[in-house]
Amino acid sequence: MHPQLQSEPLGGDRFESPAGGGDERRTFGGLLIAQTLVAAAATVEGRPCHSLHLLFTGAGDGARPVTLAVERLRDGRAFAARGVRAEQDAKLLASATLSFHDGDEGPRHQPAMGDVSDPETLEDQRETRRRNAEARGRPARRSVAEELVDARPAESLPVQGGQEVRRHLWFRSRKPLGDDPISHQALIAFASDMGLVHLQLLANNAAGGGPLDSASLDHAIWFHRPARADDWLLHVQHAPVAHSGRGLTLGCIYTQGGTLVASVAQEVLIREPRP
Repeated sequence: MHPQLQSEPLGGDRFESPAGGGDERRTFGGLLIAQTLVAAAATVEGRPCHSLHLLFTGAGDGARPVTLAVERLRDGRAFAARGVRAEQDAKLLASATLSFHDGDEGPRHQPAMGDVSDPETLEDQRETRRRNAEARGRPARRSVAEELVDARPAESLPVQGGQEVRRHLWFRSRKPLGDDPISHQALIAFASDMGLVHLQLLANNAAGGGPLDSASLDHAIWFHRPARADDWLLHVQHAPVAHSGRGLTLGCIYTQGGTLVASVAQEVLIREPRP
C-alpha cells in the first residue's frame, strides 16, 4: 500500500493518516476517501468493502496529517458497517459510512465497456502537465494524485450539443500493491476522485460558459468485484446534469478486459463566482 494511504493506529479505533506530499494547498478529496476506507477496514476482519458514502464538510490542510475516528455501527453474519470522522484540530473534514460484505451468490449483469484506446498508446498525464508547464516557463506542480497514480486520459467528448461530456481515463498504481485486497480497494477509491470536478467544468465550457467556482461536495463508490489496481483500469465518466449550483458526475470502472468492478457518483459545487 502507498504510505500516503496507510493509517497508523492511535488506540480506541482512532487512526492517523499522513499528508499527501503534493503541492496542493487543500487535502485532495481522493486521499480522504481512501484513508477513511483503510481506517474502517482495519476494524473489520476479512471482509472487503462494498460501499462507501462520504460527505465533505470542510477543506483540509494538504501539508498536515488527518485523524480518523471509526465507529462500529454493526457487525452481522454477512455485513459489517462503520462510520468514520476525518478531522484536523477537531475540525470535521469529512464524514463517511462504509459497509463490508462477505459476498453471496446471485444474478449477474453489467453494461459493456465499449471501445477505447489502449493505455500503452497514451501519454502519462503527469508528463503532459510537465511538458505544458515547461512550455510556459514554469516548474511543474506536484500532484499527490499523479505521484501515486499513472493516469492516461483517452478522450473528453462533448455529447448532445455540449449538454453532456464523457471522459475515458485509464489509471493504475505507480507501484505494485501486493495481494492485500484493501490496498487495491484503497487505490481505486483514491483514483475514483480524479477528474470528476474537472468534467463538470468541461461540460460548462462545451456549452460556452465562463469561469466558475467548483469543489467536491460528496462522493460514493460501490465495489462490485475484486480488482487489481496495479493493472490498468478504465474509469468511464460522464456529467449528465448541473443545476442550482450543483452538478452530478457518474462513473463506471472496468478492467482492461471489460469487467465492471466499481461504480462512482459525486455531486460537485459548480456555481458563478461570488464577489
